[in-house]
Amino acid sequence: MSHYLFELGLEEVPARFLLGIRDQLSQRIADFLAEKRIAYEEIESFATPRRIAVRIHNIADKQADIQEKVKGPALRIAQDDQGQWTKAAEGFARGQGASVEEIIVEDYKGEDYIYVDKFIAGQAVEEILKEIPTILQAMNFPVTMHWSNLETSFIRPVHWMVSLLDNQIIPFEFVGITSSNHTRGHRFLGSKDIVLEDESQYENALKKNYVIASFEERQAIIRHQVQEIAQENTWRIPMDLDLLEEITAIVEWPTAFYGEFESSYLEVPEIILQTAMKDHQRYFYVQDPTTEKMLPYFISVRNGNQEHLENVVKGNLKVLKARLEDALFFYQEDLKHSLNFFNEKLDYVNEHQAIGTYGEKEARVEALIQLIANQPGRSLPTGEAVEIAGEASRCYKFDLMTAVVDEFPELQGQMGEIYAEYYGLDDAVARAIGSQYLPNQAGGQLPATEAGALLAMADKLDTLIQFFEAGIIPTGSNDPFALRRQASGIVEIMLDRRWDFDLLTILHQKVLDPAVLTAIKEFIQARVSNHLDADGVDYDIIQSVTQVNHLDLLVMVDTAKRMQTLKLDDPATYRNFVEQLTRVVNLGHQVEVIQPISETLAQTSSEKALISQVMGLDLLVEQVELFGTLYRLAPTIEAYFEDNMVNTDDPTIKGNRQATLKVLTEAVFNLFDPRQLISKF
Repeated sequence: MSHYLFELGLEEVPARFLLGIRDQLSQRIADFLAEKRIAYEEIESFATPRRIAVRIHNIADKQADIQEKVKGPALRIAQDDQGQWTKAAEGFARGQGASVEEIIVEDYKGEDYIYVDKFIAGQAVEEILKEIPTILQAMNFPVTMHWSNLETSFIRPVHWMVSLLDNQIIPFEFVGITSSNHTRGHRFLGSKDIVLEDESQYENALKKNYVIASFEERQAIIRHQVQEIAQENTWRIPMDLDLLEEITAIVEWPTAFYGEFESSYLEVPEIILQTAMKDHQRYFYVQDPTTEKMLPYFISVRNGNQEHLENVVKGNLKVLKARLEDALFFYQEDLKHSLNFFNEKLDYVNEHQAIGTYGEKEARVEALIQLIANQPGRSLPTGEAVEIAGEASRCYKFDLMTAVVDEFPELQGQMGEIYAEYYGLDDAVARAIGSQYLPNQAGGQLPATEAGALLAMADKLDTLIQFFEAGIIPTGSNDPFALRRQASGIVEIMLDRRWDFDLLTILHQKVLDPAVLTAIKEFIQARVSNHLDADGVDYDIIQSVTQVNHLDLLVMVDTAKRMQTLKLDDPATYRNFVEQLTRVVNLGHQVEVIQPISETLAQTSSEKALISQVMGLDLLVEQVELFGTLYRLAPTIEAYFEDNMVNTDDPTIKGNRQATLKVLTEAVFNLFDPRQLISKF
């Protein structure tokens, strides 16, 4: 068994893409080896800003051989009346790399067929590995570049490739670069030409040239260095994992250091300072371990060693000071104005040129909040939450007009909460304003208060309505206004708060165009589908619950989860449940005009039992009760169909039975469509 090393040397890869590209290469290598029947023990991966690499441990010397008996056409087709092989037999043999002399005849299900024993010897692994460029050609990236006169594009220009099977170079070419045993060290501290005599030298040779190839090892070093600084100075340093990953992706030889800035900048709200440090400068911020208040220090990581570190500290401090000076200036300028000063500006700024102003949006959202509060439903926002959210909606976008948010747009909403408190708004109103953009990613933080959840949901629903009415609808992967995220946020908020009302009723009142209404409904249903899929619900159940003609998201999700549980815990009962309700709706959905149901027209005890249950159905009760009622009805329905013919000759009896099934069908369709379900499994 051998070990194979492949390294692709590039110009610096953007930090946010590095791990994804490394993992893509590793997975594509694994898929390639499986396809080529090459056995191996493990694939180890590496990534730095200037390289992605894999090492395949204990790779087999050659492909696995193929030994199989291949079946051809029937003998009556393969031979003519004189017993000579036909063109069909000759073509079959030729296609399998054999001659007609190698054909054998065997019986298959009572008829003779021709076969050949096929043997393909596996190629040497050295030959297979020469196909690595096909893997590179197939890789995909969020962004690509063209360089020189090459037609092939890639994430960044390629400068070198290492391809070593133990100590043997496996030669191939990609984008004009020929593989070799030459790699490169740190751009400024290491050698520009490192010769590897064997793949096992890889990590040590790079470390001697100030490169730590393992992403995880560099990350652990950075974490340790930061913690050491914290311990030495008795500081608390919040370890932001996203920031840690980003820093790891931009350095090859990490050296952490700290600097001190003027304490006067601490006058600025901490969230601004933290954003200036983390998002703009990639610095960790420092807190007092007792009070958790920010201290006037920062921690950064250099891509290099300890030499002349004091100059690096000075340079970073100079850049940070400029950012903090801006932050302080903008914050102080904002405080010179009133909340109304900013809020009135919203009347002159468009959310989008095809939609209208932010001032108009605030008015629409306030109306939506009241509309939600007046919905028929079993679980609605409380009156107090509606009052708080309504008050917040009248000014909740004002911070978009502030200088701080103009400079730090990622703080929108958060600055609204801070300024709202400064201007004397009620704390609950301020918190609602601060929650308006939550959740800002799938599975992200949700609004902590009911009023905040109501404001955030109304804001997102208004955004969907306005953009869809303007014809700005996501297509494919193109979603520049993050409308999918907005719809997912609506789903997550409603489920988190267990609000049980029909969004479709609201949309009917707000959207006049039927095509737009349908598009929004299907868009939100797709987000419910994604949510259920992430929870492990089977595809057919998802299709069944999302095909209903309402948008009571809680009903959809709760029904799907109950069905999934029943399917797993009691498959036989689930199968009968699905089959009986399918029989009902197959007949019931065809009935257009129905007569009142009469229990006195029942001809059998099973019919009387079903009519009694159907007449007692109340679609306004808790949906959990409706599901339970339908579940318990399955045996009654089964007996009903065994004892009664629906389309009987007596028109009065027939009409009564059709009416019974029609009412029951409508109840079923309020929860799911059983015709979408797979009952045989």
